[in-house]
Amino acid sequence: MTSRSSNPNANREPDPRQEAGGPETAAGSQETPPYEPPPRRPASQRENAFNLLAWLAEGATGVLEELRHNDLGLSEEFWVHAYAARREALLAARALIDSLLEKTEKPVRQAQERAERRRRRGDIRIDF
Repeated sequence: MTSRSSNPNANREPDPRQEAGGPETAAGSQETPPYEPPPRRPASQRENAFNLLAWLAEGATGVLEELRHNDLGLSEEFWVHAYAARREALLAARALIDSLLEKTEKPVRQAQERAERRRRRGDIRIDF
């Protein structure tokens, strides 16, 4: 009975290219094949390269311009109400910002009032 080797490449003949160590010249040094530089370059090195953000901004600007000059087939009454609703939304935003500013400025204003009262009293501090 013959025993089989677990290596499937054991009975194959060796490849003469592998024995030689790859492509070598007669002098024994390896030469590198002449590769051409790839035609692909990064976007930063190409003129007029595609810019996604600029493309999206241009598209959004175009849509807004179209909406501004197109009535979309809606009545004049609709646009009067839409304008009034937009104005009300802006007034509500202004009221919100004003209240936030007031809350932010309140501690500063209270500290200034305390300092003014101390100044009027002669800045007398009593420690217990």
